[in-house]
Amino acid sequence: MKVLFIGNSYTYFYDMPKLFEAECRGRGAECDVDSVTAGGYTLEQFLSDGNEFGRRAKELLREKKYDYVVMQEQSVRPASDPELFLDSLRRLMVFVRENGAKPVLYETWGRADHSGELTQLGWDHDLMQTKLNESYGKGAAEHGAILVPAGERFHEAYRRGEPVFDPDGSHPSEYGSKLIARVFADTLLK
Repeated sequence: MKVLFIGNSYTYFYDMPKLFEAECRGRGAECDVDSVTAGGYTLEQFLSDGNEFGRRAKELLREKKYDYVVMQEQSVRPASDPELFLDSLRRLMVFVRENGAKPVLYETWGRADHSGELTQLGWDHDLMQTKLNESYGKGAAEHGAILVPAGERFHEAYRRGEPVFDPDGSHPSEYGSKLIARVFADTLLK
């Protein structure tokens, strides 16, 4: 299985793609992962030829065949501006389809309660999670993409008191990254 991850720090914290690769191997599945990630990047930025990460993502999609291409949007955008997220997704989907890969959406999670971003937006964790679920679900339905419910599993673990967050209340802890890798393996190895 060949997988390309396109995303930002929610993807690269604790090298989650490599954790996913190891999880696959542990389940007896061969997996080869590539990733193009940049802190804070949006899918819109990955569409641009004006930066090295956009150029690299498109280069990989042109030159190497993948079974799956995983797309992860900037953490707040699908909740705060779902139409911009969906528009960027539509445009990126052209490159994924030309590659012949199955599109995969990496659903992310709401920030920890009382984090600065949530306070500024007037949201709580649950409201942000609901908004993210709706946007990613809509994107998956529109494109026939596989939806990896990492955000929902992360949210459930957070509500159970598991240490999924990095101290910043946004990024995953090592525990959270391993949880995400397991959700990816559960979904893609069905």
